[in-house]
Amino acid sequence: MRILPITALFILMLSGGGCHHGRLNPPTGAAAPAVRDLMAVRERLQAADAATAHLLLTEIGRVNLPPLDAPIWRVAYRPFQTGLKQVLVLSGLHGDATAGVDYVLTLIQRLSAGPVSAAPCDMDILPLVNPWGWVHDSARTPDGIDIAADFNRFDSHEARVIRRFLREKRYDLVLDLREDPHATGFYLRQYGMGHLPASARIVDRVRRAGYPIENDPNGIWLKPRDGIVDVPLWSLKVWPLTRQLTISGYMRRNVSNSVFAVVTPARLPLTDRVAMQQAAVEALLAEYAESIIQTARYPN
Repeated sequence: MRILPITALFILMLSGGGCHHGRLNPPTGAAAPAVRDLMAVRERLQAADAATAHLLLTEIGRVNLPPLDAPIWRVAYRPFQTGLKQVLVLSGLHGDATAGVDYVLTLIQRLSAGPVSAAPCDMDILPLVNPWGWVHDSARTPDGIDIAADFNRFDSHEARVIRRFLREKRYDLVLDLREDPHATGFYLRQYGMGHLPASARIVDRVRRAGYPIENDPNGIWLKPRDGIVDVPLWSLKVWPLTRQLTISGYMRRNVSNSVFAVVTPARLPLTDRVAMQQAAVEALLAEYAESIIQTARYPN
């Protein structure tokens, strides 16, 4: 019977399923005007690397689009303790979504300056996955590819770099920092995790800080309800039929049983968006360190 897969595919295409289409925009070309300079990011990362032996700055690949030749950085934070959980944090998939990048740079600086006990986990941080997009304030590559939705076809060089980096890796927790140009409030997107009280607590923490929470109870499937979208695990098997898969979906299928997209509304001031990212990430790390999120309950 193919009725269920076909019906599910139709629903996913109608709802968007949390995935942005890989090629909805025309190519912009590598000669688009630059609006940001990577030097400031490089200097902050290098300063953090030099400040502590617990933090190491490396490159996992490069983006060569003349005149831009830029690294895709990886920051490894290691407290040198046994039995720690493995966490991956990534930001900057969309170059025009700056709150995640700003927050991650602040997080890295804090890790380089603070006591080891401030982050009781081993962390890999990819602070700027789409350096060309960030420099040119573009969500996509010069070819018009949405890197964030390119984890089925891997048309973009950046997606292939991330795939290579993730080979044979497993993480206890993955956090994908995003922004939504259509949202008016904060929300979490969780992947194949079912009812999770920790998510509600994290959303409530953001709400109590005075920030709006996205809620669309009457929307099509996979819209935020009281700040939470739970993407069912079966949908990650159907989505590739559309020739698309988000990076978060790919992570859930191949890298981790606990994957969250932390999403802030792009229309709010940058300081508010960064504060929401910080509140959510710190709460997720704290919840996870206390083993409140039980990943063993959500097998692949």
